[in-house]
Amino acid sequence: MDDKKKQIIDIISSILEKKLRDDDFLKPLEELNFDSIIFIRIIVQCETQFDFEFEDSMLLMSKYSDLNEFISYILTQKGDKK
Repeated sequence: MDDKKKQIIDIISSILEKKLRDDDFLKPLEELNFDSIIFIRIIVQCETQFDFEFEDSMLLMSKYSDLNEFISYILTQKGDKK
């Protein structure tokens, strides 16, 4: 697992206050107890940690079929926020 992915998982685990299991990555965000507040807290933390901004169209939980897809989106973003 690369360093950025581990950092993302650590952020999510910390905010959810639970250790993620392998089968959690294929679950929809709602099944992992994501709500709008938790989702935004994770987004803000990832934007700060990796110096990028989520595209407006990607600020909805419904855009991600599961946790893997959410993490993949973050991994593809480049830190170029200025």
